[in-house]
Amino acid sequence: MKKNLRKIPYEITQKLRLIKSKTIVVGCAIRFKSATLLKGGLNHLGILLTDKELAFPKSVIPPADQGRYSNRNVNGIEIIRKDLAKETHYNTVESPNWGNDYNGTHTVDLPYKKYPREFIPPRELEINIKCNNTKPNQPEYIIAFKVNEILDRTRRDFKIKLFENLNLLQENVGMCGIEAADVALENYEKTLRVTWEILPPGTREETIKRVFKGKKPTADEEKVAGERYDFFMSLKPRSFVFGSSGFRRYFGALIQDDLVVFENIQYGNAVYILFDNWQELSKRSRIDLLKGKYGKDFERVIHKSGWKTEVRNLVKNRLAAGK
Repeated sequence: MKKNLRKIPYEITQKLRLIKSKTIVVGCAIRFKSATLLKGGLNHLGILLTDKELAFPKSVIPPADQGRYSNRNVNGIEIIRKDLAKETHYNTVESPNWGNDYNGTHTVDLPYKKYPREFIPPRELEINIKCNNTKPNQPEYIIAFKVNEILDRTRRDFKIKLFENLNLLQENVGMCGIEAADVALENYEKTLRVTWEILPPGTREETIKRVFKGKKPTADEEKVAGERYDFFMSLKPRSFVFGSSGFRRYFGALIQDDLVVFENIQYGNAVYILFDNWQELSKRSRIDLLKGKYGKDFERVIHKSGWKTEVRNLVKNRLAAGK
């Protein structure tokens, strides 16, 4: 698990472009296996799985020992102002009279220089927690988290606070994200589920309009969608698939009932080729897929030189194997 972020992740900056709201919060929904919770993976937030239920507080201040940002949140931080001139300070010591303690001592102030210090007080931000299904004996639980600070993107300190809050969440749950401030915490889990629509191939213009249903795409997004339309059509699909999950837009080609080629238009840098039970598999996050558990059920082709040829060959081989 990545403990800290060195910069605001690319997918966060991309999602900022899609959120129209002036105010946002740092938050996300995450799938946790029961085994992880039973081992105490989230005990530091007061989240406990028992034989009766999944129990958790509505909100909690993360403990300081979770990382540097958690520590700052609880204890504040002292900043050395090296941009300012050094100041004179004094160390007070007792010095012997005439070189010998037998003659007594006297107080001496020894001057030294150091940069000014500025203390930033603790912010004591809480993390709000929500799980819509807390029944026992489930294989996994979807838990939503939100840092309870509304960030105004028009303020000068917006990116600084965004970065701090992202790290606070990252340290404590292993992931981070953003949502519009008016999105209810119980709705966060919807971002983990893709709702699919399967339709016959239409014209290029009709297809692009459906991909971005309810949203005006940027020029770059429209260009990418058009290029994908041309490529997917070359695969001779039976149908097109359109998916949405939160702010994400998915577009792909259904070649057979057990063979789908698709990608995320906004965030994607790779094409996914899903096989059996593809609708269920598509609910899994990119991180889940890359862990390797579902390695035989999909292929992932990164957008680099020759990627289209590689996809065509994978589709061709899959079709040949199914004959």
